[in-house]
Amino acid sequence: MARSFSATCGPDGLLHHLADLRSAVPSASGGIVFVSGQLAQRASGVAELVRSTWRGTPACVVPAAGVLSERGELEGDTGASGVLWSGGQVAPFALPERAEDPSRALRETLARAIGPRSATAILFARPGALAAGALEGLASCAPGACLFGAGTASSSAIGVTSQGELIEGPVTGLAITGFAPPIVDASPAARLLSGFHPVEEVSGGVVLRAGGRPALDLLSAATATLGEQASAQPLVLAALADPTVDPRGGPAEPRGDAAEPATLGPVGSVSSVSSVSSVSSVSSVSSVSSVRYVLRPIRGIDPSRRGLLLGDDARPGARLAFAVRDAAAARAGLEGIARHVSRSALGSAPRFALYLSCAGRGQGLYGAPDVEARILRQRFADLPIAGMHSSFEIAPWAPGEARLALYTGVLALFRAPS
Repeated sequence: MARSFSATCGPDGLLHHLADLRSAVPSASGGIVFVSGQLAQRASGVAELVRSTWRGTPACVVPAAGVLSERGELEGDTGASGVLWSGGQVAPFALPERAEDPSRALRETLARAIGPRSATAILFARPGALAAGALEGLASCAPGACLFGAGTASSSAIGVTSQGELIEGPVTGLAITGFAPPIVDASPAARLLSGFHPVEEVSGGVVLRAGGRPALDLLSAATATLGEQASAQPLVLAALADPTVDPRGGPAEPRGDAAEPATLGPVGSVSSVSSVSSVSSVSSVSSVSSVRYVLRPIRGIDPSRRGLLLGDDARPGARLAFAVRDAAAARAGLEGIARHVSRSALGSAPRFALYLSCAGRGQGLYGAPDVEARILRQRFADLPIAGMHSSFEIAPWAPGEARLALYTGVLALFRAPS
C-alpha cells in the first residue's frame, strides 16, 4: 500500500496532509517528503512534523527547488509532495558533516547501510557535497545495490529514524531492503550534436585535443549544425563517455574521428545515462545511441590553445561529444522511459514511483506547466508518485554504480512481485 500527496501549503496544511497519509497507510514502513519555498528553508521544522505525525516511521525530508506528484508540478512556490508506503525495511543514513574524503565516507556509509545485499539506496546530496567522480567505485562496497537520487535545493536533507532521531549530512538518504528492487530509468533534456571523439590531451581540466583535432574546433563544427533553427541562446553542453572497451577486454585503441553516429533513439540520457537496456533487475539505463555518457557544462574556452574547460571528468581516453538542451528531446525521452518502465513492470504490482527532475526542465524548458506530470499520469494513471525539481541528479549507471547528472529526469518504479 502507498499514498502520495502534493499541495501548495504552509506548516499547518502540511500537518493535515501528513496526518491523512498516515491514516491511509497505518502500517507504513517508510516515506519521503519533498518541500519547496519557505518549507524548504524550514526543513528542520518539517522534519519535526514528520517525526511527530509519522511516529515510528523512518523517512527523509528533502529541500527542493519545486515539488511534483501525479497531479501536477509546483514551481516557484511554497509547497510539498510526499509518499508513504508499506513493505520492506527502511533505514535513513547520513554522511559525516566534515569528512576528509567524501568519496571514501560515502563508500563506508553505504557499506554499513546496505553492504553486499540486494538493496536500494536513495541519495540526496547538498549542492557542492560531491565531486563529479565521487560516485565512481561504489560497486566495490554495494555491488548488488540500486543507487539513484538527486541534489537538494540548498540545505541538507534530513533523515528521521524509526526511533525518532533526526540525522543529516552533506549526503542523506534512505536504504531500503526486503522490497522488490525498483525499475529505474533516466532521460535527458538534450539532443546530441556530434559523434564521440577520444580525448587525447588534457591539461588542468582543459581538453586540448580529441579525435585528432583541437577541442574548440570540434565545438565550432558541432554548433554550426544548429543553424537558424537554434533558439536565441541555446545551451550547449559537453557529453563525456567512458573509454571504448575492446570486446577482448581492456580499452580499445582510439579511433580518431570514426565516432559513433549521433542518431537519437526513442529514449536518451543526459548527464548520466544512455546506452544499455537493463543492467539487472535492479536498475536500467536508457539508450540514445550505443554510448553511455554524462553531460557537463562547458565552463570556458582557451582560445590560445584551442581548448575547452570541462573539469575533472575530462580525462585522456574518455570520449567527447556535444549536445544542446532541447524540449522535444526531453519530452520524447520521458515518454520513452515511462513506457519502458511500465513494460518492465509487467507481471508485478506497481506500488508507487519517485520522479526526480532537474530544475532546468519544467516550465522554463517547455514553456508550459505540468508537461512531465501529464506524461507520467498518462502512462501510470493514478499510481502514487512523488518527486522534486533538483539541482542535479544521481542516475543509475550499472549495478552498484551511479553518476552525477544534469538536466535529467530519473524515474523509479517500486513494485511488489506478483
